[in-house]
Amino acid sequence: MHICYCYHVFYPIKGGVEENIINISQELMKRGHEVTVVTSDIPDRPKKEIIHGIKVMRTKPLFSIFKTPIMPNYKELLSTVDADIIHAHGTIPNVSDVAIFYAAKNNIPSVLTYHFDGNADSIIGSFFGEFYNRFINRKVVSKADKIIATSKSYAETSMVLNDFLGKIEIIPNGVDLNRFNPEIEVGNIREKYNLPNGNIVLYVGRFVKYKGVEYLIRAMKYVEHGTLVIAGKGKLERRLKQIVRDEKLKNVKFLGYVPDEDLPKLYRVSDVYVLPSITRGENFGISALEAMACGIPVIASDLPGVNWLVRDYCGMKVKPKDVLGLSEKINELLSNDALRSEIGKNARKNAEEYNWEDISKKVMDVYEEVLSSR
Repeated sequence: MHICYCYHVFYPIKGGVEENIINISQELMKRGHEVTVVTSDIPDRPKKEIIHGIKVMRTKPLFSIFKTPIMPNYKELLSTVDADIIHAHGTIPNVSDVAIFYAAKNNIPSVLTYHFDGNADSIIGSFFGEFYNRFINRKVVSKADKIIATSKSYAETSMVLNDFLGKIEIIPNGVDLNRFNPEIEVGNIREKYNLPNGNIVLYVGRFVKYKGVEYLIRAMKYVEHGTLVIAGKGKLERRLKQIVRDEKLKNVKFLGYVPDEDLPKLYRVSDVYVLPSITRGENFGISALEAMACGIPVIASDLPGVNWLVRDYCGMKVKPKDVLGLSEKINELLSNDALRSEIGKNARKNAEEYNWEDISKKVMDVYEEVLSSR
């Protein structure tokens, strides 16, 4: 079987969707299937290349809207791929819509993994997201033969998906259980990043509005026996550092970008992981899953999708933007070694259900169902 994945960016750019595509692709290629990814151009990268055995084809964007590349030649490039099934990831304007409409027009079986409702942080972006959901996104979802959602709670509360529950399969994201595990050697990770010897509260991710990092920083004002370690970068970095200065916080440390090889070690030396997201832009929480795989208890915002991953026995949930509630949960875990250990063990056990081999088998079952229905 030849599977064509469609997404607006791909390796060497890394994110949750890119990891999903590459890990499932590698599992499928082990079983003899062929995989092609059609995506946008990246400076200093060839138009066609092989990445981890995956054929990657790129087309140059004309311009971008809200960081979404607009690629007039995307459909033309897609037409050169002799695919048995087209699998788009979205929702991404000018990518998932073009791919699904192209598949429908040419009678090619199609699958759409629906990662999030269209939205953006700005007022203009929110208006555009609302417009896209109402007038385009529903059409895209209706045209796809099958929809994959990463959690039942997100699908049932989506303003788009709740009208199409009959053709939705729930298949979550996965995690590399060998790379992220409680037994990894941490080496000199504390010395390398000059980490404190006391309790560490960790956040890993981008500095964008929907991630809610501001509220986690403000919560640290009420945490006496722990240091917040923040790994990542983003457009809000200056604002977040200003909040630290304004609040005169001494227990917040910014690491900047942390390379992939150090992330499992960083999780492992941490005592608590926090996912403080504030909107549906966070539909799952891959960083939380990575922390859980390392046996670290997670505190997460009670959002659709996230609350499906972080169950009560393997983590704690708080209302989005609840600074005091967040600080209370952090203090509760940091002050109770036995509770932290118990939740951490449960977190690892829960994470073991999200191995990529099983996830890819479920995806393959969807492909076979779609093909057999033709």
